[in-house]
Amino acid sequence: MAIYDVLIEDVNPCGGDRHAKKRFVEVETDDPVAYAKENSQWKLLDVSENPDGDIIVTTGDGKGYITRFIFSE
Repeated sequence: MAIYDVLIEDVNPCGGDRHAKKRFVEVETDDPVAYAKENSQWKLLDVSENPDGDIIVTTGDGKGYITRFIFSE
């Protein structure tokens, strides 16, 4: 299993990214997408990778509430 440092951002439609609740956790998992699905109250919206190789999993309700998980090894 890989160990990731994960930034979790909870964004609401009124506050946007500037007022997101942010927290860091250390996670041991083989599947970052499965971890995000299990630890978010929202459905999966997007999975991408940034230029640094971090895995970004975005979940949301489709109406502006988003939880974003950024996995860094």
